[in-house]
Amino acid sequence: MTWLVVGLFSEGSTDRRFLPRIVYRTLLGIVQAEAVTAVELQEDILAYTEKPNAERADIICRDRQGVDLFVIHADASRSLADQIEARLVGQVRARARDACAMPEARIVPLIPVRETEAWMLADHDAVARVFGFSAWPERLALSWHPERAESVEDPKRALNDAVRALFGGRKGRRTPGPEGLFDQIAEEVDLRRLARLPSYQRFEADLRVGLEAIGILRRAT
Repeated sequence: MTWLVVGLFSEGSTDRRFLPRIVYRTLLGIVQAEAVTAVELQEDILAYTEKPNAERADIICRDRQGVDLFVIHADASRSLADQIEARLVGQVRARARDACAMPEARIVPLIPVRETEAWMLADHDAVARVFGFSAWPERLALSWHPERAESVEDPKRALNDAVRALFGGRKGRRTPGPEGLFDQIAEEVDLRRLARLPSYQRFEADLRVGLEAIGILRRAT
């Protein structure tokens, strides 16, 4: 049995409510379907809050014996995603490689386009279920296309507007904010819908490379 432990560097407190469960569920699906050995995935993704690249590299070197993969989250526009990955993840990889010979594949980028909320918009039914609906009401037209959620200009605002619409949308009426329920949305999101977004596809691919590097998946030929 191989014990798999994963750490996550995320940008903000709301990201830390949503992303750990997405990371866990994505990893679980991959290892259950593709692992070449029996794997026990630690359910609690380790949360790191440090932001400077030097600190992150130091922590990775410090914890590398007990943590198998380190995921680094950053939001980016579609046009800047590659630059953000090179500047943030690339620098951490280089520092950790030089300091403690850390394999780069064990440091995995997670870069939603625009904002983390774009990933929530990929499954409008999940958002509705968290607020007590069985699915998104047919009477309510969507202001975005879930399969193209990363093209939404302001995902945070779109999510807030969606919740307001669920509760009638009347001005002056108090509606619950979604931020406190991000962990529940992460549990409800259909990963097959999320997998329609290019940034999530890239995250899955990078996870597989990391899992190959530590011997849990067979290396692609």
